[in-house]
Amino acid sequence: MKTKIPPPIIAVTCIFANYLSTYVITPFNFSNQGIVGSIILVLGFASTLSAILLFRKKQTTVDPMKPEESTSLVTNGIFSYTRNPMYLGLFIVITSTIIFFGAWFGIIILCFFVWYINTFQIIPEEEAMQKLFGNKFEEYSQNVRRWI
Repeated sequence: MKTKIPPPIIAVTCIFANYLSTYVITPFNFSNQGIVGSIILVLGFASTLSAILLFRKKQTTVDPMKPEESTSLVTNGIFSYTRNPMYLGLFIVITSTIIFFGAWFGIIILCFFVWYINTFQIIPEEEAMQKLFGNKFEEYSQNVRRWI
């Protein structure tokens, strides 16, 4: 496994960077900014939580650092729309902080998050899933997108 830093730590770091960037670049403002940011935040947490609940129901590992310990290939529920709803949820949460803080630089931070998670988390996880589940994972990958 290539990754060494848990994805939630990467996400929290990105959120903190969004916040700090508002001290360097004047933040944007619009009416109901906090409400819009909060609604998007809830959507991000809902995506992540629904995926965690499905993993628990299938009694497979939720630990992103140990995908080789997976016991089931979860393809139903939110996993029928995205192969990575937890990372998509973190992406949405980071997006909500861009809006909430008014962080222009957050767009670059969000691009970094996607690159990092693809390179150091998703690709190694997919390699592990291919080894564990073979053709079943390959078919799933052809029918369901990596992000959305």
